[in-house]
Amino acid sequence: MVYITSHEQAEHLIECAKRFNVVLIPFGGGTNVTESLMLNPEEKRSIVSVDMTRMNKIKWVDKSNMMACIEAGIIGKDMEKELSKFGVMCGHEPDSVEFSSLGGWVSTRASGMKKNKYGNIDDIIVSIKIATPIGTFQKNQNCPRVSSGPDIHEFILGHEGNFGIITECIVKVRPIPEKKVYESVLFHDFEVGIKFMYDSTCECI
Repeated sequence: MVYITSHEQAEHLIECAKRFNVVLIPFGGGTNVTESLMLNPEEKRSIVSVDMTRMNKIKWVDKSNMMACIEAGIIGKDMEKELSKFGVMCGHEPDSVEFSSLGGWVSTRASGMKKNKYGNIDDIIVSIKIATPIGTFQKNQNCPRVSSGPDIHEFILGHEGNFGIITECIVKVRPIPEKKVYESVLFHDFEVGIKFMYDSTCECI
């Protein structure tokens, strides 16, 4: 396992891996459910896990444009805690938010429980910085949305670590809500719950 703490280290590591024919596996929180962390048992090359957890800093917060630049190894709950110091939040909340990382969300094109309010990760991302075997890629964008041309983030979102190592992202942020209200619904059995999901007019509670 290798730990990196900067984008420059990611670039250097990739160059070394190319030179010595080594496989690199970016690793964030390890919560992936699509088997992308399961390695081919027939792989003959050396395999190195690249632990991203030391790249966990918020580099800047721009409250005028409501954006923040954050290193990709940060864990979801830690990110929200640090953003709250600036009076803002990201709002992306997958089931694994306590363990999964920002880079992992981008790599897996993650969805979250509050997507109807804040969007999925592809709605929140403004810019991605990724080190690849052919160089560093970053979309030059200093505003929350650009409407011209194709969105070249599409080939990075959901790439499962196959194209390179995501090192930092610029994300949209929002003000922290004045209050949070939590509610729950109790169903008598599983079948009633399923019926409720399919029929919004169901009177079976």
